[in-house]
Amino acid sequence: MPEQKHTIKRQIRRRALWLYVFFFLAVVIIVARLVYIQQFSQSTADYAKVISNRILTTKTLKARRGDILMRDGEPLATVLPLYQVYFDFGSEALDSVERYNKLSDSLAGLLGNYFAREGYSKAHFKQILNGYHNYERIDAKGRRHYRSVALLPRWIDYQEWSQIKQFTLLNWDIGMTYKLEDSLTRIFPLGDIAKRTVGKYMNDRIKNPFGIEDVFDSILRGEDGIQSHQRFAHNFTSNVATSKVEKDRPRVDGVDIVTTLDRRIQEISDVALRKSLERNICQWGTAIVMDVETGEILSMSNLSRNSSGQYFETEDNAYKRTVPGSTIKLSALLALVEDKGYDIDASFSVVEGKVTSVARGVYVPIGNGKVNDTHPFHDTMTLKTAMAESSNIYFANAIHKNYKDDPKRYVDFLRKLHLDRPMGLTEFGETEPLFCDYDPNDQAVLNRWLWDNRLPRIAFGYVNEYSPIQIATLYNAVANGGRMVAPKLIRELRKDGRTIQKFETKVLNERICSPASLAKVQECLEEVALTGTARQHFIRDTALFRVAAKTGTAELSDTEHLGSMVAYFPTDAPKYTIMVTVKSGGGAYYGTQVAGPVVRDIIYSLYTMESEWRNPIEPSTVPHRPTQVKGGNTEQMREVASELDMAFTTDVRRGWSLAEVDDSTQRAEFSEVATDQNKMPRVVGMGLKDAIYLLESRGLRVGFTGHGRVTSQSVAAGTAVRRGDYVQLVLK
Repeated sequence: MPEQKHTIKRQIRRRALWLYVFFFLAVVIIVARLVYIQQFSQSTADYAKVISNRILTTKTLKARRGDILMRDGEPLATVLPLYQVYFDFGSEALDSVERYNKLSDSLAGLLGNYFAREGYSKAHFKQILNGYHNYERIDAKGRRHYRSVALLPRWIDYQEWSQIKQFTLLNWDIGMTYKLEDSLTRIFPLGDIAKRTVGKYMNDRIKNPFGIEDVFDSILRGEDGIQSHQRFAHNFTSNVATSKVEKDRPRVDGVDIVTTLDRRIQEISDVALRKSLERNICQWGTAIVMDVETGEILSMSNLSRNSSGQYFETEDNAYKRTVPGSTIKLSALLALVEDKGYDIDASFSVVEGKVTSVARGVYVPIGNGKVNDTHPFHDTMTLKTAMAESSNIYFANAIHKNYKDDPKRYVDFLRKLHLDRPMGLTEFGETEPLFCDYDPNDQAVLNRWLWDNRLPRIAFGYVNEYSPIQIATLYNAVANGGRMVAPKLIRELRKDGRTIQKFETKVLNERICSPASLAKVQECLEEVALTGTARQHFIRDTALFRVAAKTGTAELSDTEHLGSMVAYFPTDAPKYTIMVTVKSGGGAYYGTQVAGPVVRDIIYSLYTMESEWRNPIEPSTVPHRPTQVKGGNTEQMREVASELDMAFTTDVRRGWSLAEVDDSTQRAEFSEVATDQNKMPRVVGMGLKDAIYLLESRGLRVGFTGHGRVTSQSVAAGTAVRRGDYVQLVLK
């Protein structure tokens, strides 16, 4: 029996031992497995990463693109946060179908009223709210399916969202029902003003960027930031600091670009150019206004006609290379005066040794070709007259005569005027000029010059090709005392309202000619506006300012022409240079017809805009009161006298009165006008409006001459009159 008890105990101990061993091995296996999972298992790491990414995410902090500003700080292009509402049809707050139907009907009505002007009705929003709500929101396993749908027909700004978020279902009164997405969107507060100059930058839709947006894209766009977020619930996240904080970085907003453009001048140019293009049905045009001293481009309008006949800023017309026509005669004038010492008042014969006179359109042999004028040519023409009347024959022959044995000398002079290369805006779209070089050692070049008759033709605006901005820069140098400065489009860069970089004026040529030659050239350009091809656009003799100008017309084909006018003013102290170039569409095409009115309108608008050019009113401490008062309605006369702080004496309060002012006391005395309907009233001293009303109320016919107040009447006061009688009034 004792032996049997010992056997049972041994068996129990053995079983317990094996049980301990089993549990020990199980623990070892579990621990090993945990160690493996934690340290060595790739799939576990992947699962952990997936879970972590669902809970911990990163959000891109979109950098704000810098603004492009007018020179006074008004934005041409800026960014505005826009919003879209993504309605969550799977929200717990929408589980009650009865309540949802009631509230969604109200929301559809409110949205329909808000967007009615854009063609959206209550039915449109009702269709969205009903259509997306009818789906299986909870599956068989009890899992909720969320479904976000864009609710609004377009992105809205903050002011609009402030109103819309008050609508039912969007005002948070029954829980989370939507998600608000925001986006920084580029907008143009001034519409299409200078839109081609502003340009576009590269994005998913734009493959060919241009303008300021493209040139300064790297500093305008800034640098996006990264911020870690932790998800707490559906549509609920919060910024957090994680162990991966090194990935987080703040956003860096873009730099602002301050241009040289002036809004008022840009609007003036746009209106004037558009009016001429529409009137003459032209293909395209450009209008440039430059500040003479600094070269700053104050306005640059580029309008092109589309297939429907409307004009938009779609091409860089100011930078287009084309034959300039007679505006380039300035370079020939400079060469003749500076290099050859011409007297601008001396005559020049077209054919040596003969007095020549040719009619309009008659071709004259010059060099290896023939040249004609659009007006009769006379041998007595001086250089100043030739410039004023824009004689092709004169300039072609003068340049050919003086440079035919050494064309390179003329070419080198043109290089001195910077006409062989761009003026400094190539990054914005300025094209390289087509400049014909001359090499006396290259027979092929010599043959082309001879065959093309290049020397005479270059003199009056063909063969070589330039853009309007290059021609404007040349004339601006003449206006600037011979100092040629590069056209400037960007004034400075700003960051957080502080200037971080200024762009100084770049000088291309300190002196294009001597002061004596410059004075002669300026005199010739003034003559163009006084007596020449631009005279019809500017008032002479009584003008408050003088203008220097030059017109030009280039024939591109039988049906296409390029009309231009360039001017600077006022000539005694030039401040503005204006260049206008227009490509015709088959109608009027001369520069004086299509470009001249634009230049004129811009100049007179600039003149009226500059207050320092007008005679100021000097302030005085001595009180001044009217020395004359027009008669008329008594109540109105009393009111005006009171407003002017003028003493008056009268017992009359209604009806009609005349007034006499005592010179010594400056007191006005009102006297009543007789109101007998059958007798002529006294209207001498009244204004025309009141006099006509008083007479025609009696049935009289009235005629008048002059302006001011009535000084005499053909029928004396007190004379008996009948309806239909005639009375003549004289006003001074």
